Amino acid sequence: MVRTRRAFLETLPLAIAAVLSVRSALAQSPPSARDFAGEVAVATMFGIESATLALQKSSSPAIKDYAHRLADDHARAASQLRRIVARRSDIALPDRPDGRHLDMIRDLGALQGEAFDKAYAAAQRDAHRELAALLEAYARNGGDPELKAFAAEALPLFRDLAGQAQALKPAP
Repeated sequence: MVRTRRAFLETLPLAIAAVLSVRSALAQSPPSARDFAGEVAVATMFGIESATLALQKSSSPAIKDYAHRLADDHARAASQLRRIVARRSDIALPDRPDGRHLDMIRDLGALQGEAFDKAYAAAQRDAHRELAALLEAYARNGGDPELKAFAAEALPLFRDLAGQAQALKPAP
């Protein structure tokens, strides 16, 4: 079990870096409206589910405070996105996170104590950096005016969450 946790913690930054490099390469051309909405929906689900884990597993008051705010902010963004998509027939949002995000939630759920706090903080830093890059690319070059406005409005919020995630520390 300790070896599995250590292996997870050692490989998590590499996996996230690979995802971020793919995302930055794709940032040159924004995704379709359907793909953008799906990626944002998955990111908000991951945020809410990982925040729930943090509220249950972390002993760090700073991480718990962050998780409360993150859950609220992600729920608000998800609700706003659902309202936009509800008026349309060309976009259907996923009803659960994708395999990569489910794996990250499962891996976080297997950790305890300081190992959880460190992995959670790293996951939030990377997830919010990735989401901010997606929102920025779509706000700048997106093809759907309504989703483009959503991206521009949501971007400062997720940049702020990314900045707060940088400061997260495990409980002493």
